[in-house]
Amino acid sequence: MSTLSFEVSARLARRQLSCGAVGFAVLAISYLAFCISDTMLALDDDRSQVIKICAFGLLLLALAMRPRFHRLILLCAPLLVLLLIGLMRSFNYDAGWEEFLRFLFPIVITMTLFAYRDRLDGLVKVFLAVVISNDLFQCYFYAAYLTGMPLLLPIRIDSGLFLRAQGWIGFFSEFSFINFCAFMLCRWYRPTKLARFMSWGYMLFAVLGFSFKLFAPLIFYPLIIKKGSLRVWLALVAVICVVLFLLANGYLDSLLGVAAAKLSFYVIAGNSARAESYRVMFESLGKINLIGEGLGSFGGPASVKYGSPLYSEYHFNWYGLGDILKTTDTFYPHLFVELGLIGATIWMLLVLLYGQGRRWNAPWLFIVGAFCFDNLFSMAILSPSYVFSALLTMYVFSRKYPNPNGVLSGS
Repeated sequence: MSTLSFEVSARLARRQLSCGAVGFAVLAISYLAFCISDTMLALDDDRSQVIKICAFGLLLLALAMRPRFHRLILLCAPLLVLLLIGLMRSFNYDAGWEEFLRFLFPIVITMTLFAYRDRLDGLVKVFLAVVISNDLFQCYFYAAYLTGMPLLLPIRIDSGLFLRAQGWIGFFSEFSFINFCAFMLCRWYRPTKLARFMSWGYMLFAVLGFSFKLFAPLIFYPLIIKKGSLRVWLALVAVICVVLFLLANGYLDSLLGVAAAKLSFYVIAGNSARAESYRVMFESLGKINLIGEGLGSFGGPASVKYGSPLYSEYHFNWYGLGDILKTTDTFYPHLFVELGLIGATIWMLLVLLYGQGRRWNAPWLFIVGAFCFDNLFSMAILSPSYVFSALLTMYVFSRKYPNPNGVLSGS
């Protein structure tokens, strides 16, 4: 009888292992499909959405093959109720359904990553392979730009000052962020000599994306992560001296001009759709908006595509770009206006905390802070490939913790 029980247990273990391996492959393919969807979006290929939907189907299949859930799954019930209420309150059901699915993407991604948390090593390898392929493509892109060879992707130049790195994924902001995540993983997750050496390459490509939203976290990296050791302080002083020398000789005037213009345009002057969106968010919350004003009503692509009346109600000023912009390019106003204070809070808790383990180590806090800061000026958290990289890095850091040598270990 005991032998039979042992054989049954062995068969179940082999079956679970087989399902886990197949599910992991499906999960990896879904991530690659999300990345390809972004490339097609950069090329204005309408089939991008079809690829994204197929990738989402693969994601659900991977989760179904290994249905393991964290206790925070209980928050999904009230969130689903609020999403359905938001759908019913939507001015247009097509717009409502589009945003309903967009809000589901990050939730399903974090649930699936939790289900495959024992295979984080493999997922990190897949992610790093994607980052390296993007960096290699960017090297070709620079060479092609200088020699007149086919570029394969359209050029994105900011103010005619520099060529922003975008990789084959096609978006400079995401390109910078995935390289930043790769840098963090190489420095803190099994940091071999090769990994540490490669980390500086990732940092270089992260900077070459010229994503100003990433510069703020990079400035604070030596102070927060390295805890202000003498070597880091000396390096920081050296960098400051170099910057001061370049400033004194006028080498950074053009770059500072672009940065000052962006700061004024997006934050100080308030004369942009981004600044307007925060005005609308505070006005909406000031009216005690607890359950939202309807899915697809504000900020996202569906609200612009289907002509939401909320823009007129709040006297939204597009500053002459209403026929050009597809979104307000700010996530938090989109979230809080459409889902309300309660729905937005539950949604953020699920995305940032679901399945997270030892959360309060410095690398985890830093990557969460960088990602949340990025979304002050973007809709990155609703981009599946973008959020996958952030959540994967968060999962690695939350389930590992620094030992006295500063290396992440444990689970």
